[in-house]
Amino acid sequence: MRPERLELLEQELLVLEKATEHLHYSVERVGAVADQAAWTPEELQRFEALTSRFARLADLHIQRVMRLIDELEWVAQDSLLDRIDRAEKRGWIAADELRRIRELRNRIAHEDVDEKLHEFYFAVLQLAPVLVALTPKVAGYGRALIERYR
Repeated sequence: MRPERLELLEQELLVLEKATEHLHYSVERVGAVADQAAWTPEELQRFEALTSRFARLADLHIQRVMRLIDELEWVAQDSLLDRIDRAEKRGWIAADELRRIRELRNRIAHEDVDEKLHEFYFAVLQLAPVLVALTPKVAGYGRALIERYR
């Protein structure tokens, strides 16, 4: 096992945990105003930060950390759906939940969020706790992998 890949995983896990803290903070900041019919510009900014942090954390999990773990375990780099299915097999998260997270992340990145503000924000608020709960599972697995190969 190449030591630089193990070091990269450790660095990515630290980034993952920090991003999780940021998303959790954003969820707390919007919780009190989520049920309002209209939001002030400051409240909208909080929601925008929430969706951005959600998308970033989803990418960190799926595109960076899970892919790196697969590489370290000599799993062929195959499709995103295969990576999601492996996350379920590893006991981290239900595959359908991770698919929903990925789909929402894609919608955030590619659709005009302004047209469907409430829909996007409530979907993020619903899935953010699932994404936050994923981090300690993935981080624990990743750190055990690092210890095994050192």
